[in-house]
Amino acid sequence: MKKLLSLLGVGFLGISALQGCAATVSSEEADSETKSQALTACYTNSGVQPTKAALAVAMATELGRWEPTKDLVAVKAANMPMNTQPVVQLSPNAVCLKNNCANTKALLGQQDWRMYTFVDQNVFNAVNFNGELTQSLGRHNSNITDLTRNNKTKLPPAHKLTLVGGPVVLGPGSCGPHYVYQADRPDGTPLNATEAANLANDLVMFGFGNAGGNNPYIKYTITGQGCPAGRTCVAIDPTDGDNGSGTTTTAGSIPSYPLNRLYDVTNAKLNSQCLTTQNKPGFMRSKCATNPTTCGYLYCLTP
Repeated sequence: MKKLLSLLGVGFLGISALQGCAATVSSEEADSETKSQALTACYTNSGVQPTKAALAVAMATELGRWEPTKDLVAVKAANMPMNTQPVVQLSPNAVCLKNNCANTKALLGQQDWRMYTFVDQNVFNAVNFNGELTQSLGRHNSNITDLTRNNKTKLPPAHKLTLVGGPVVLGPGSCGPHYVYQADRPDGTPLNATEAANLANDLVMFGFGNAGGNNPYIKYTITGQGCPAGRTCVAIDPTDGDNGSGTTTTAGSIPSYPLNRLYDVTNAKLNSQCLTTQNKPGFMRSKCATNPTTCGYLYCLTP
């Protein structure tokens, strides 16, 4: 099995060469430069970063909270016999509020090393994802322990999340469309500004901030867009397709998907035409029968 290094989709521009020439750069060129820099920042690390952000969305939607210390555990998984290291799974004590946590389980199932037989390792590497999730859970738990001991005012509050909008683009600098959540205390009253800011510390597991590795696909923000009056809302922005948006990166009758997969629990696009990330014609296929951990996803595969 081949393990791949981080994938950088867009090369860095010669920013330094433009210094001192601002007066000659048109607004259109400046806008293009800004967009190019934003794209460069959206690296995927063999699909790890957007998938971690998609996991945050799935858990917010299906468990109604971000509490990885309570809802996730690292264990040896019997349903992933090829894996030689622990995998992150839902805790037996996790309470699924929607869909029996189908999206969350399918994303955690992407840790299955057997995926190398049908997924382009340049686009998504299950070994990398598995290793990163186990390390991330350790970093997250350590960060919560440190805050508890040394800086309790920064601890994330007890909360409940309700999906109220998205996927929606909230502006430049995002790596994908945002999912917007109403963030309340357990008693139903809205989080205040400080509590909403501290809530981000429950996203370290998914890559938030220095402690989490600065995952550009999190892009945590407190927003009023689509937020009910008098409420507090927060948003993050995974890439298209991993949470069932069905959004594609190409226009036209034959779509392609950022990580060559689409979360489609209804199989609405099963056997439909697609273009792989290598621009080869293919069809959307399920691997649920042979790789049960992937149930819910369709993959664009060549015949």
